[in-house]
Formats: sequence, structure tokens, C-alpha cells
Amino acid sequence: MVYLSLSARILLNLEALNMTESVGNFVRHRRAPIVVPTSNGYILKYVPVISGESLAHAYQEILADIAVKAGLPVCLLCRQGVFLKHTDKNVFRESGVPAPSDPKDPVKVEEAIVKHCVVEDVGGFLYTDATLKRTSRFMVGYMIPAMDSIRSSAAEAQFHVRYNPLSTEAQSIYNVEAGSALYTLNAGLDLDGIGVSGIQLENGEPKLLVSHDERVKRIEAALKSLELLVTQQLFGAKRSRFMPQWRIMSLVITVSHPLPFNAMPGHDKNYILETISNAEKLVESLRNGVLAVDQSISAYYYSGEKISEPSTKGLVEVYKASSPVEAFDKAISKAVSLVKG
Repeated sequence: MVYLSLSARILLNLEALNMTESVGNFVRHRRAPIVVPTSNGYILKYVPVISGESLAHAYQEILADIAVKAGLPVCLLCRQGVFLKHTDKNVFRESGVPAPSDPKDPVKVEEAIVKHCVVEDVGGFLYTDATLKRTSRFMVGYMIPAMDSIRSSAAEAQFHVRYNPLSTEAQSIYNVEAGSALYTLNAGLDLDGIGVSGIQLENGEPKLLVSHDERVKRIEAALKSLELLVTQQLFGAKRSRFMPQWRIMSLVITVSHPLPFNAMPGHDKNYILETISNAEKLVESLRNGVLAVDQSISAYYYSGEKISEPSTKGLVEVYKASSPVEAFDKAISKAVSLVKG
């Protein structure tokens, strides 16, 4: 398995990227309860958050756009940003994907969908007519305020008026709740699962559903979509009038093979140090014993804030980038080279 993990700290000021219900003229920001450690134990706090569903939707929109520009297949619905996916045989008529000869055969259904849509290859789907589930190769959770700055997060309503000097009846008063926080972001990409079957084996390995060259292109599209999502802040709603002031404070990207490794969440400034330390320990542990695994982990990090510089025993490749884009560029090159190899 070639697996990429990302952890980042992103400063977002005055954002309305993930709203919930509208009650009258008041639009609420999404909030969620989180458990916060204190010197006296733990407390429960409700804080502004951005859901993983919101992030996954934005990621799939970017992936569809990149795939189309690269000449890769994307179904008609995903091209439009409608991610209903192939839930049953009726969706084939709307999506432009040729229906399989037997719509109740999970093997034929999976092959038909994956071959004709990169978004559903990477983002997964649940086909109920044949009880076929393809798990998303892209994993992401809620963005929540970092624990070391939890007191500096808030959401407050901002008062607005649509003004019409000719008619007071046409005027409209409304309030939009805007949030500000230093958010943490965690995501992962299972690159080995892209372009292959989740249910068929060939010589003991997952069966390729596309050519090797196209599979490499799909993997690169998936990686570059994540790069654009994070480095260009291409996620969330209400950006036409509530485009937040944002900055990536720091991030770490790890590429692991053949077993997955997840970077530590960025809840304090030691998370990069802890990530690389944990990677060293895992590599050392897996390479020992009777069932030794030749685990490989590479880490690429950027920091625009003061952090403890990580050290290494040489078991993990570590690269300090001058920008988030450079960190992604190095990580993508490493991941693609492992997939090709």
C-alpha cells in the first residue's frame, strides 16, 4: 500500500464556510462539541467547525475538474458537481455511464462505474441493487480549532442589510454567523485502492480495472486535487461574499509503504516533531521480529510558525519545504514514484 497522510494548521478569519440551518433572517455556522483537556481534567466545549462532508464535496469537485482537463473519464453527474453516485441501476441513464449487461452482478457493476468515472473510483459509492459498496480512497474529518488556541476561536453573527432607496418593502435585514479559528485539518489518500477492484483478485492481488498508465494518471489527479484543496483554500460555502482571510501556518505530509501511517493532528506546535518521532518508532518496530516488514515512511513539512525542528535516526526520510506547495510537490513526486515502481 502507498498511503499519503496530511495534517495541517490553517488560520481562518471571518469564514462562513460551513453553515447549518437558516432560522428567519439568521444563518448559523456549524458547531460541534469537542472534549478539551485542562489542568483539572476535561471539559466539553461547543466550537465552530467545518465538516468532513463539506471538505469531501469540494475535493471531488476539484478532482472532477482536473480529471476532465487531463482527458480522464468522469460521469455526467460528477462533472456537474452532483455527487449522487451510482446508488442503483436507474442512475446509469442520467450519468452517461453504459449500464453493465447484468445490473445485479457486483463485479460487472463495479467495473462499469470505475472505468467510466474517476470521481467514483476515488470517492467511492454505494450501489444498492447489488449490495455493492466501494469505500472512498479519500478520507477526511472535521476541521476543528486547535487545542492550543481553543480560547481564540469564536463564531458571531454579522448584521447586514439589503438596501433599496425606492422601496422600504424590498429592503432585507439578515444576519450571518461568521467564525474565526486556527483550525486543524487531517486527511488521507489510499493510493493503492485507486483504479483497482475492491472485490476481485488476480494472482492474489486486487485486479486492475484500468490500464497501468491511466491508473498512474488517476493517482496523480487525486494527489493534485488534494494539493489544490489545501494550498488554494478551495473548500467551503459562501466564498462569494465571505471569502475568509486565511493562511497555512504549518503542515506535514507523510508517504508510507507498504503499510499506512497517519500524521498526528495539529493541536499544538509539536505535532510535526511527534509525527516524525512516531514514524521513526513505527519503522523500527515493524522491521524487527520474525514477521519483519520493510516499512518506508517519508515526511515533508512546512512551518510558518515557531516549532521544534525534528531530528531523525535516518529511518525516515525528512524534507523541510519552503512553502506548502513545495511540500506537496515533493510528497506527490515520492508517492507517484512508489506507485510506478
